[in-house]
Amino acid sequence: MCCTEKSLPTAGILEMGGASTQIAFLPTGNVLADKFPVRVGNVMYSLYVHSYLDYGQNAVVAKIRNILEREHPRDTRIENPCMMTGKIPVC
Repeated sequence: MCCTEKSLPTAGILEMGGASTQIAFLPTGNVLADKFPVRVGNVMYSLYVHSYLDYGQNAVVAKIRNILEREHPRDTRIENPCMMTGKIPVC
């Protein structure tokens, strides 16, 4: 048995870790790269899966901090425009 267009609707997943973000979903079209066969019960699914290194929460926060420190080299406290409120200390 194989997953077809007559199957139930599917959903994807986006998971953000510290250093990377992963995405997985069942594509509706032809995806040539990053396909990963998964069997669930008696059904085989060809998922698209990919991991994006340096797009995790800690990696993005570090990139923002580096940009702000370069833009404000003499400040000891910098307003972070990506956060709702608060400041980040410069190390």
